[in-house]
Amino acid sequence: MEQQTITMGRVTYELQRVFQGTRPLSELMAERLAQNIPEDRPVDGGDGHGV
Repeated sequence: MEQQTITMGRVTYELQRVFQGTRPLSELMAERLAQNIPEDRPVDGGDGHGV
């Protein structure tokens, strides 16, 4: 089980997550982070017009 407290202004949220299964938490978190990686975008806008 994972517990987390988030405060936004005058509101406090308390979150609890329960994981079931045989996979360790570190593996589940790594998989979740890998799913949220945005695709690479060029810094200069990527229009393809070189100088």
